[in-house]
Amino acid sequence: MARVLDQVSDTLLPRRYQEEIFVRAQQGNVIAALDTGSGKTFISTLLIKWIAARDVGHNNLIVFLVPKVALVQQQGEFIEKQTSLRVRQFSGATAHDMGDRDGWKTEFENADVFVMTGA
Repeated sequence: MARVLDQVSDTLLPRRYQEEIFVRAQQGNVIAALDTGSGKTFISTLLIKWIAARDVGHNNLIVFLVPKVALVQQQGEFIEKQTSLRVRQFSGATAHDMGDRDGWKTEFENADVFVMTGA
């Protein structure tokens, strides 16, 4: 367990409750209803790094959905800072037209994580 967390986070160390949520998320779907500032993004980033390390070589894309445009940049920058993954941010005007197949193909080929709004 400690070895996984050491690999997952070189900069920040999780608190006990963050570690517990991370472990549960590794085992299945989890909904974490925590106060602002309690580390939901950090827990998500731990999970993103774990999934990426587990699925190396599969060319999978991780999609991280956020409810507000302002969170796209905030979460995207945090994930970029805490990981070596290629993160792309999409919301409203920054997203490609759904019909732009070539543009989306390029994005898929050059990213590991999409951070985007759901609508």
